[in-house]
Amino acid sequence: MQGCVQSGAKGQGMYCTACGTSLLADARFCTRCGRPRDTQAVATVDDDKPRERVIDVILDFSGSKDPTRPGPPIVEAVVPANRTSYRPDGIGLANPRIVTASDRYTPPVSKRATAGQTITAMVVLLALLAWAGNLSATRNGAPREGQAGGASPQPAATAVPAPVSNEAKAEAVALLGSAIYKVEEGNLALAIEQARQAQAKWPDYADAASFIADITPKATATAGAVQAKATAVAAAPGGSAAGLLSERDAIARVLPSVVHIATNSSVGTGYVVRDNLIATNAHVVSTNPTAEVRTQDGKTLIGQVVARDAKQDIALIKVTASRLPVVTLANSKALRPGDTLMAVGYALDLRGGPSITRGVYSTHRTMQGVTYVQTDAPLNPGNSGGPLVSLKGEVVGMNTMGLKNDFGTDVRGLYFAVAIEAIQAIVTTIPK
Repeated sequence: MQGCVQSGAKGQGMYCTACGTSLLADARFCTRCGRPRDTQAVATVDDDKPRERVIDVILDFSGSKDPTRPGPPIVEAVVPANRTSYRPDGIGLANPRIVTASDRYTPPVSKRATAGQTITAMVVLLALLAWAGNLSATRNGAPREGQAGGASPQPAATAVPAPVSNEAKAEAVALLGSAIYKVEEGNLALAIEQARQAQAKWPDYADAASFIADITPKATATAGAVQAKATAVAAAPGGSAAGLLSERDAIARVLPSVVHIATNSSVGTGYVVRDNLIATNAHVVSTNPTAEVRTQDGKTLIGQVVARDAKQDIALIKVTASRLPVVTLANSKALRPGDTLMAVGYALDLRGGPSITRGVYSTHRTMQGVTYVQTDAPLNPGNSGGPLVSLKGEVVGMNTMGLKNDFGTDVRGLYFAVAIEAIQAIVTTIPK
């Protein structure tokens, strides 16, 4: 805002910002100090006393080094005290000053910086920085210009460890408490890992050090015993090392029996369990009395739904055709945690052959009266009703579902297949 307002009106006028002299309405320069009128700041006067505008020179934001022509105004973004990083929308400054509600800047009202004072302050600051640089060079053994020799190097200062915050101590205590629970659950390896995390957060935490020293020998002995037992079981007749196939051969043994199933409401997968009898999920066929079955050799058959168990999500479809290859059903209870499992099915109804995903066996879980085989082999829509296959090329379950969290998002690594024993029980009720 440049120019002037008419002098003589009460409460308003133009005054020299350098010396405070009242300016005449048509004067081009201050009659006292000679400062040009067009560089004067507009002064607001409410009590007949001249006040010059406070000049806030913030070098980071000013577009000019001329302190009489400050750059754009400072933008303060007020954010909650617990926020450490925030950039308000619409702020175009390169480095807007970010303040919290607890440390909002309030400019002083009793001090005003003139152009001369600002320049003087900058000169003093530069002189101090130059002096500090020379002092640093001298302390590091580098002689200053014009000096015959440098000062002897000073010994390196001993590093003082940073104090541990109360928050870090609280996290360390919580981690050690969790480690104690892991010992009660029998997971000694995870207990030691959490105790080490607690010690990393609080190096002087004596309880964590004592815990690690006490539990480590026990964990080592337990791990050795488990490994010895696993080796003995694998070497025994019928153990996990007996009759195992490569993943390719195991899938090749089952794949000819896998079929694509479609109804007027859904698409899924099935597999032949006996004499042209096909097993799938009940939710795949829903309430439809028939279903379309497409075999691996490209044949399309119309099957009759002959059994449906909604609780266990099992359905059986009977087709009339030449004998189809039948899968081998295994005892799912013979699985041991860590055994490789593969899920076969028409995931997302992609064109071509069925998809194959791989994972391991975790455990059997019973939910709402139904026993499931838990695996981390990923399942997707369209996998429903397909076989869960072991490395012996045998079917140990029927792929059925995954879990979702409270937000409706799929929970990764937790997938379930109805245990094969439930399918076998229903198959025996169907006459040959």
